[in-house]
Amino acid sequence: MTATLRPLRAMALTLALSACQSPLPAATDAATSNDAAADADAGPDPMFAQLRYVPEGCAHTVRTIDSTYMNYRGDTSTFGAAATPTSVHTSWAADPSTTIAAVWTTDADTRATVMQYGTARDALDRTATGHVSTGASGAAQLTAHEVHVCGLTPDTTYYYRVGGEGHWSAVQSFRTAPAAGRTDYDVNFAVTGDSRDSFAVWRMVQERMVSVSAMRAPDFEVFSGDAVLLGTIQDAWNQWFAAASPTLAHMPVVMAHGNHDALAINYLLQVAQPQADSDERSELYFSFDYGPVHVVVLNDTARDPAGSIAGTQVNFLRTDLAAARANRARVPFIVAVHHKPAFGSSRYTNDDESAFIRRTWPPIFDEYGVDVVFSGHEHVFEVSRELDGTGAEVSGRRGTTYITSAGSGAQLYETGTRTWQRYTESVVNFCLVHVTNRSLEITPYRGDGTVIEQGRVTRTPRM
Repeated sequence: MTATLRPLRAMALTLALSACQSPLPAATDAATSNDAAADADAGPDPMFAQLRYVPEGCAHTVRTIDSTYMNYRGDTSTFGAAATPTSVHTSWAADPSTTIAAVWTTDADTRATVMQYGTARDALDRTATGHVSTGASGAAQLTAHEVHVCGLTPDTTYYYRVGGEGHWSAVQSFRTAPAAGRTDYDVNFAVTGDSRDSFAVWRMVQERMVSVSAMRAPDFEVFSGDAVLLGTIQDAWNQWFAAASPTLAHMPVVMAHGNHDALAINYLLQVAQPQADSDERSELYFSFDYGPVHVVVLNDTARDPAGSIAGTQVNFLRTDLAAARANRARVPFIVAVHHKPAFGSSRYTNDDESAFIRRTWPPIFDEYGVDVVFSGHEHVFEVSRELDGTGAEVSGRRGTTYITSAGSGAQLYETGTRTWQRYTESVVNFCLVHVTNRSLEITPYRGDGTVIEQGRVTRTPRM
């Protein structure tokens, strides 16, 4: 089955830049060429020791990534020449109603990893520490800090800053999700994707998202992949996070992996998302509940599609969706997110990769009653009819709606026509999603702030 799959485009570029992904900086390469016997007597090099720990007050385990080095935990006072935090953002590795994870970058000599937080901007009266890791080398090298905080109060705004004494970031904020089991849920989230290296457009989309949502900004943002042109270029990530600062300053971001993100260490070190017990890279596929909606994120850019897309992730997906379906009285809606659309109509519709995804996941989405699937990759806006697992329009029952929202900066594509398509438009776009216990409403916007009326979707709970 995999022999027919076209090689992933970004992988060739990643392999070509493998020297940039070396786990050792140049100075260390020379240092490790000393007498082999002496090295053996010394035991494992502590520079490469990985961390595995449960953050204070948490129930989930955090593990560093195998290819990282200089992993330190709990430092509060070691600063390098560029210790001021950059690319500060939050996400979740566990329950969004009671936990948060903050991530930022500094120079490689800074080990201090501290977060101060509280419920008032001028009273950051609680402190947590985390870990720091360095990955790659040369122009690709980055040092990322990560702090996990648990035991938070649901439906509460917190303020925080990160870094350490004398090197604090600006104060930012996040809001925890509402507690489980409520009957008065009222949440909003945004969906964006495919910014690539058009950072001016990406920033405009973020600013527009805030302006059109008026008094009720999204509670969090879901990004459907392809943040940068090539995931091994750290400067591009720096610019991406800087351009997104209008929203990252006050809302968590959930990332789905895209093919241009290239499974790079630069991507993996700058996300803090749920990890499975056996795989530190399972931050690439996971799920969480946020009020009335269950969100499942998948990775369709796998080096071994048959082993991951049609193997590991199918097993995960069936188990996860079975539990979500059983919990539908409390969490009535199910939304999936991944990068390459199964039912798109533009440039890559007939690719072997898209066809493989189309054969693999939609039958499961249909079987377990997934309401909406968001994707990117095709640089247009598109909404499908209600479909079954084969892509046929359903009759007399509920189907799944597939939405492609991939216009956050990448060059737009021409639209196409397929039988499953309801509406498509080649335009800069993003979506705002409003969810209560009674309805899930999706409003797509153009980059100029006007509504794509033909793309609106409303779903009620399945009976």
